[in-house]
Order: sequence, then C-alpha cells, then structure tokens
Amino acid sequence: MLKTLASTADNLNQRIEQAKIDFTLPPGARRLIAAGDFKGRTNETLVRWLETDEEVAARLLKWCNTPLFNMSRPYATLAEAEKIMEHDELARLAVVTFTRQLFLPNIKIDLFERTALWTHSMSVAAVASMISRSSGSGDPGLIFIAGAMHDIGICASQRLGPASFQEVIAQVDDLSPTHAVERELLGWDHGELGEAILKQWGLSEEIQAVARHHHDADQQLDSPHAEAICCVAIANYLCSRSGRASISSNNLEPPSNAVFQRLNIDAGLLTILGQQLYAALNSASELS
Repeated sequence: MLKTLASTADNLNQRIEQAKIDFTLPPGARRLIAAGDFKGRTNETLVRWLETDEEVAARLLKWCNTPLFNMSRPYATLAEAEKIMEHDELARLAVVTFTRQLFLPNIKIDLFERTALWTHSMSVAAVASMISRSSGSGDPGLIFIAGAMHDIGICASQRLGPASFQEVIAQVDDLSPTHAVERELLGWDHGELGEAILKQWGLSEEIQAVARHHHDADQQLDSPHAEAICCVAIANYLCSRSGRASISSNNLEPPSNAVFQRLNIDAGLLTILGQQLYAALNSASELS
C-alpha cells in the first residue's frame, strides 16, 4: 500500500535531519568546502591538512597518479603533486577522497553493493568529465565532482534507513529502476535526499542540481545547470550499459535526443565518445 503524502514528506525530512548527524564528512573535507568552492587556500596548506590523515593522504596520492590526473612522471609525494596540479583540482579530488569513507566497509543487500555503487560513481565522474571536455560543455573538473556525488543519496538511504532501503531493493528489476521504486514506495527518491545532503555539506548549487535531476535531465534543459545535469545523465546511462551500474540491473532508459542536443552531441561526436568510453572507465577503475 502506498504511503500518504504527509507520511512520506515526514520520512524524507526525518532522513534529511538524520543525515546532519549520521551522514557527515570528516573535518578535513568540511574545511575544504568551507573555504568556498574549494578556493582561497594554497595547495601547500592543503597538503599539510591531508598529511595528518595517512590513509586519506595515501589514497589521494594514488589517485593523483592515475591517467585521469597525471599522464607524466608519477608524483612521489603530495608535496610534489601540489607544485604541479591546480589548487582547485587537488582540493576537489581531496573531498572525493574523504567521501570514499562513507562507502566502507562493503556490504551486499540483494542487488546492491557499496563497492559497486562506488565504482559506478567514479565511472560516471570520469565519463561525465570526458563528455564535458569533448563537447565543450561546462567545467570538466566541477562536473567530475558532480558525477562522483550524483548517487550519494543511495549511499545515504542504505546507511540511514536500512529496512526501507531493503524493501526498495527487493522490488528493483530490469523494468523498475531504483528511483522509480523509491518514488512508489517512499514518495521521494535518492535524488531528493542527495540534493539535501550536498546542500548540508555546503557543495555548490550545480552539484546539488545534478544529484536531484540526473534522472530527469530532459525536464531541466533550460536550467542554469543544464550542461552539468546532461553530462552526468548521459554518463550515468553509458556507464550502466557498460556494466558499471549503481545496482546490478540494467534498467535505465536512455536520455532523450533533446539531452544530447543540449550538449551539441551529434552522431559524429557520439562515435568519438564511444571510442573514448572504455579508456575513461579503465581510468576510473583505479579510483578505489
């Protein structure tokens, strides 16, 4: 039986309030975001912060040396990386590195695994950034972050409401995507929860909008954030079709032609994107 509108609204609000306590970023990530769109501090200061957390620092250095961020000689230390990388790029990547902790340890529930959700998120981040660069749409670095965060609401739903999450997953199948089942059972979906959480974290309206609308990009073509939303929506579909789905069921409808047209992606550019897709997915695999 479907829940009443009042009860579903209360449940979403309860999840949002719960997230303020139980689904937060560590202090280092909060400081980076509070600096203002990842700006206002030097890389040298950033490195000093990060080196106080050995696990995060090691992971970040590993990521800095992946083909997505470094095609030359590997950096030996973060201090070396900070002399080469743009501050925004290093700071943004550091925030994603902190976010990785929320997907640990791995847990499996029916079709869902935290590890698979993380792999999907990194794949969408890499492919969306590639689409942004190839089509000249938006800021590829910011779109990478938006792609990385687009399904944060799924991770939060599992952690904050495991019983209702399990009910949702039990009804997901090849004809019923997660967001549709959520709307039917709960009255809201992971996009709405993700948007609220990213707002709590202080991330930009563009990143929030991507989380909220990556399943209805065709309704956001006039949005000031349309380019980022469309890049992530297309990447989400391509990754899912390529075996990098958020949940192990290939059930996403392709974006409408209008979404591709919004980014000026024609048949020729789509062919080029297809040729670049697996290189981006392979690179994303190293962001573990």
